[in-house]
Amino acid sequence: MNFRWFGIIWCLALFSCIPKEVPPKVEKGFLSAESYLKDQTKTLELIGDWEYYPGLLISPQELETLDTSREPHFFSVPGVWSDFFWNRGFLAGDGYATFGVDVKHGQKGVPLSLRVPEMETAYVLFVDGVKLASNGVVATSYQNGKPEYRPRIIDFFPKENQTSILLQISNYHHRKGGPAQVITLGKTSEIHHQYEFAILRDMLLAGSILFMGFYHLFLYWNRKKDPFTYWFALTCILVAFRVFIAGNKYLVQIYPGLPWEIHLKLSYLSIFLITPIFTKYVYLLFKPYFSRRAYEILKYVGFAFCFIVLVTRSSFYTYLMVPFQVFTLMGAAYTFLVIVRAIRDSLPGSTIFLFSFVIFIASFINDSLVNNLIIHGPLTIHFGIFTMFFVQSVYIARNFSKGFVDAENLAIELSDKNQTLQRVQNQLTDLNERLETRVKDKTEELQGKLDQIGKDMRLAKSIIQSVTKLPDVDPYLKVDILYKPIAEVGGDIFFVKRIQDFYYRFFLGDATGHGLQAALYSMMIQSEFERVSAVAMRPNDLLFYMNQHFYDKNADLQIYFPALVMDFDFHQKILRYAGGGVQNQIHMKKNGITTMLENTGPIIGILEHYRYGILESKVESGDRIFLFTDGLFEELNESDGVQAWGDLLEVIQNTVTLPFAEVVPSIQTMLFQRMNKSQWKDDSTLIFIEIT
Repeated sequence: MNFRWFGIIWCLALFSCIPKEVPPKVEKGFLSAESYLKDQTKTLELIGDWEYYPGLLISPQELETLDTSREPHFFSVPGVWSDFFWNRGFLAGDGYATFGVDVKHGQKGVPLSLRVPEMETAYVLFVDGVKLASNGVVATSYQNGKPEYRPRIIDFFPKENQTSILLQISNYHHRKGGPAQVITLGKTSEIHHQYEFAILRDMLLAGSILFMGFYHLFLYWNRKKDPFTYWFALTCILVAFRVFIAGNKYLVQIYPGLPWEIHLKLSYLSIFLITPIFTKYVYLLFKPYFSRRAYEILKYVGFAFCFIVLVTRSSFYTYLMVPFQVFTLMGAAYTFLVIVRAIRDSLPGSTIFLFSFVIFIASFINDSLVNNLIIHGPLTIHFGIFTMFFVQSVYIARNFSKGFVDAENLAIELSDKNQTLQRVQNQLTDLNERLETRVKDKTEELQGKLDQIGKDMRLAKSIIQSVTKLPDVDPYLKVDILYKPIAEVGGDIFFVKRIQDFYYRFFLGDATGHGLQAALYSMMIQSEFERVSAVAMRPNDLLFYMNQHFYDKNADLQIYFPALVMDFDFHQKILRYAGGGVQNQIHMKKNGITTMLENTGPIIGILEHYRYGILESKVESGDRIFLFTDGLFEELNESDGVQAWGDLLEVIQNTVTLPFAEVVPSIQTMLFQRMNKSQWKDDSTLIFIEIT
């Protein structure tokens, strides 16, 4: 095995040492290629130093009468006459000139052809004094010049063994001006053969990449769980479009009337869009390793380049190519680091991705150097992209194939599990049949208990309704109550008691829990309220006695609850208020001014022998009092109780001009609108009192 590899390497080394004939180059406007063109299969690129007449558009006839004493100028072709950007700005590539070369080919009477690519950006070509081709309109000013890209093959019969070629070029629309492309000379049959081969090659390349794009688009359509296939498909389609636009300019051949500016925009967009779209594909493949911020930068900067192309003229956006190439190489360098990290962690497929990515970047760098006339050689980006996409297609196909194999294995495993499950299910069926009778008996027993609980709940509800019945408060007060328990019996409890004809007492508490528990607590509170109301002359005294009772008598039950008491003494036209552990209540004067009835002590049942404070305030006809529990407003802002209370205050203040009967319904509607709900999650009570 070792000897065989050694022999192969030795043969390759010998083959590389075989001398190859070097094509001749133009020297001082003259090219001698007689011996080179004797081979019928050879073509010759006319590169080297052409005669150069800057700032002159010279016809063949004028060339013969040109002053021979003039110092000759020479220009290296391919090349551009563009000045530095900081010298002339966006006019760096503007100008016009004439270029000439004499080719000694020794092919008198033999049909020859010139393959002429596009020039930057208009040209007229003369062969032996005869105008044979032109692109656009060559002119000495921007107003008269017209750019055009249309590669041509020019056939001619040389009458002598030497041919004179004269090329007039002007440019006012591109950052590069001059003969940036290479003219190729050869036998007519060979030039046409190479052109047809180039068409076949490009069509196969574009068709293959386009097929890969549609294939992966179909994969994404049927499996949207893998979005990277969609972005890979978009990249393939874009690259295929790029092949069709660039190179031999097939789009212009099909649509001859396509404006040059539109064609150039499509050409730039087809390459500028590759970076953000392909970046999305790589980001989805290596998401654990690819920074989200780096992806966003590559995406948005790439789209920014595209936007500038869309909204500016060619004389501006053509200067973006070099910055874009630098930007793309920076993104490629970062991507390279991402792939290396993935390989370090043994991510499946990362090694093969790196191989294809390196080929792509090498071809991209080669094309950047060729397009910027740093080196001379063929463009390879399409082949680099094809290689990378072909490898990626194999990688994606392998993943799908592996998925199918895994699915088959899972199907076999699932079949075994189903058989086991069937046996277990048969056993469960037997158990269910035995349990069914017991469940039926338990269900009947539970139903009986539920019926009894329902009866108890209805009884508790009727008891609570009886103790919270509103007495006659005329002619001093008008009262409207909003009471919304979330169960049949809620934790909120309120009492209104007529102490004397001119003295009324309001009590509002919030007992713990719901249902029967709340009902029992409410009856205990109501019983204690009735007992101490007879001896408590002021609201704070009533809270003191109730607090002491629940602290001493019910310590084991741990009954704690907030409560408030408000007395109205209409002999003195004064209200007295005491609050234990409740939020601020609201007293709205008849002129709309709002004052707060602040809390005067802790919740009931917490501290022994606590003396509650008392607030007194004058009242007059038209004053409104709003007493409420925290369930009324807590859901306005569950994370910020202060903000919720502020929202409730704003709602209440909005009712200042409403008549008495509309206040409570309006508050309920506005609260529901602010909560974006149709009901409360906690017991909610609002007692609205108006002094008459």
